[in-house]
Amino acid sequence: MTGFFPLCRMRREYVAEYYKEVFRYMPASSNVHDKHVIIITRPREPRGNSGNQHPVLSGVLTVLLAVASVAALWHIFITRQTGAVNPPVNCLQLIRTTDYTRAVHLRTQSQEMEAVQFIDQAVGDQPAALVQVINQNSGHTLDVYVYGCVMQKQHPRLAALFTQRGLVQGTASISQTNTLITSALDTSLPASSSALLQPLQQNVYREYTWHNGAFIQVPFPGLYPVASSSEAAALQQEADNGQSLPWSDPLATAEQMARDIFKWPLISTQDSVLSNDGTTAQVQLVQQSPPLQVTVSLKRLMQHDNKGLWFVTAAKTSGLTLDQTSVAMPLTSPFRLQGTGALVDGQTTIQLFDHTLSPISSGQPQLHVNPDGTYTCALSYAHIAHDQQGLLLIQSLPAQANYSVEPGQLLLVGVILG
Repeated sequence: MTGFFPLCRMRREYVAEYYKEVFRYMPASSNVHDKHVIIITRPREPRGNSGNQHPVLSGVLTVLLAVASVAALWHIFITRQTGAVNPPVNCLQLIRTTDYTRAVHLRTQSQEMEAVQFIDQAVGDQPAALVQVINQNSGHTLDVYVYGCVMQKQHPRLAALFTQRGLVQGTASISQTNTLITSALDTSLPASSSALLQPLQQNVYREYTWHNGAFIQVPFPGLYPVASSSEAAALQQEADNGQSLPWSDPLATAEQMARDIFKWPLISTQDSVLSNDGTTAQVQLVQQSPPLQVTVSLKRLMQHDNKGLWFVTAAKTSGLTLDQTSVAMPLTSPFRLQGTGALVDGQTTIQLFDHTLSPISSGQPQLHVNPDGTYTCALSYAHIAHDQQGLLLIQSLPAQANYSVEPGQLLLVGVILG
């Protein structure tokens, strides 16, 4: 037993090498593609005895397993000293056998490896791993890494595909549509407003899709009643569990948006559903003073059956436009936008909303409307969490003297605020 004590004190990397030995003989053409394997690095609690095994047989098996484990670890120790371990020959082996505590330079005194998840399906079916690291600090922040692989001179090399650090009370997951979603507590929200929000609303959700060899942030197509797919999925789950929600009807959803976003004090009896095929719908909202006729597009984004909730995907009148090239996302403050259809003798306003769908305080917009109805505006904002999804509302309303002859204009679009 003279060699057992040093083995018990082996460093963590030797244990990691044990798993490399398991994959050492994996054929180069191996088709192991378990897309949902999650390796939890926290130690598991030992299982109790089943009571079905013969005590003598159980003892013999325990001794044999102990001997085999010691032998394997001793073999790893020896081969590590001599450099005899065979390196991975392809990307699959590399991703499956990498010691990610080394890759992320884990600081064991202040960090803990939360999980390693193989996410090939999110990276174009190429071998990849999602690595999460918890920091033992006051915010319990999360660091997120995605590693892939490149072949260099016929040898696989680890490649960092995505890094996001310092997510306060953060999470990371792969959605049903194979996008990467991270969340973090929005510490920029005033305490007075945070107390009025649901727990999910207090988080900033960022969604990324794999495109042309990189993860790019993509906006959630819904504008209302929530601004992220994670919140939308939570709402849909509540509906599936039998909770009654106003978003189960397209007209009710559009009218509630008019109250919350447009700040319309009254809802007209002239509001109507223009079309509804069960998956998409169009609603016309009417306001008399000032005169507005807004067409609202809605879609059952999360579930397409009769239990699916409706989400607003667009809201506009017929005359107002926005040059999309002027709102390339993410927006960076200050930014300039331009469009057509503003009322020359009316009142044009531009308002930003954050991920909670609350107005953002911003500097005085520098807005100019030309005689032909084209407009330009310079807008700035500050003190918000970066890369969050929000809304941009443009309204051009006629002067009261022109209510009878000139309808108002409105446009609501989704943006990512950098």
